[in-house]
Amino acid sequence: MKLICTQENLKTGLTAASRIISSINTLPILNNLLLKTEEGQLKIFSTNLELAINTAIGCKVEKEGQTTVVAKTFNELVNNLPNNNLLLENENGKLLIQTENQTFKIKTLPAEEFPFIPQNQNNNPIILEPESFKAAINQVSFAVSTNQAQPEISGIYFLLRAGEVRLAATDRYRLAEKIIKGQGEGEVIIPQKCAVELARVLAGGVEKLEASINENQIFFSTGRTQIVSRLVDGQYPDYKSIIPESFNTTISVDRNKLYGALKTNALFSQGTNSVKLEYSQAEQKLTISSESQELGSGVVDIASKVEGGSGNLLLNFRYVLDFLSQVSGEKIMVKVVNDSSPAVFSVEGDSNYLYLVMPIKI
Repeated sequence: MKLICTQENLKTGLTAASRIISSINTLPILNNLLLKTEEGQLKIFSTNLELAINTAIGCKVEKEGQTTVVAKTFNELVNNLPNNNLLLENENGKLLIQTENQTFKIKTLPAEEFPFIPQNQNNNPIILEPESFKAAINQVSFAVSTNQAQPEISGIYFLLRAGEVRLAATDRYRLAEKIIKGQGEGEVIIPQKCAVELARVLAGGVEKLEASINENQIFFSTGRTQIVSRLVDGQYPDYKSIIPESFNTTISVDRNKLYGALKTNALFSQGTNSVKLEYSQAEQKLTISSESQELGSGVVDIASKVEGGSGNLLLNFRYVLDFLSQVSGEKIMVKVVNDSSPAVFSVEGDSNYLYLVMPIKI
């Protein structure tokens, strides 16, 4: 293998492919990237046996070939090279990296030792809009359960039907659901790691995104970069059943003021993560408060539009901040049944995103 590419292109490709490589691997080959020339491009592959990424960069191929190289060493070396053309050549068990006045050699392992990467066999791709899908992933992925004893909720529920894509995630204490447009059909549970890596790839800006489902695997393709992942086994719970059908009170509150009130009251919620939300229809305000025997207390009043009644509930402030960090609307809607039922948060004017939080019961 012999090729010439720019440092910038190679750096971008290595960054996209290297993130899934674990710092602790029982198989040495899993610490490596597979480098392979194909159709005038350099393809870079990585895998952790559950998830695989391959991305292509433009280059001038002088000799076809393939090899594997330690990802960490190669990545750090390329990041520290000047933005010039690089010569890469595989020779005698080492990868030569050469610039105008610098020469480096990294030990390699045979490409034949690299794990097999499944290929997409589905010719009926699901068409997705990259920017909206990236936003949807970010708006639900934080609610995924980390409890491996319940694998069916350790991923993101993906349902595509009748021209819409429904993404949902829950850890049984909270639930996030986002609906966007899409073409195709499918119903699977996507591992959180796969979704997060895809969102990172999409953050770089891509023009197209396709998904294909093959038995127990899902493939995502942006044209230049492909991600393949095993799906989560199991039946996703019927989360719709926990969303209240009606509410007693609706609160409209300024997003920035609510965010600030939660951040300041968080100082007095250490250990419990709880804050009290008191809402008053008579005074048209929402009061955020917290108290610590060791540290003190805080109270913040926010003028709000309250319809339906007055009351209070105790919530985990971190859960609410997770939601507020992913939305940009001016006004947040909080719908409440009572202090023992889930509260539902949404952005005013957006019916395609909801976030449900279970109250803390004393």
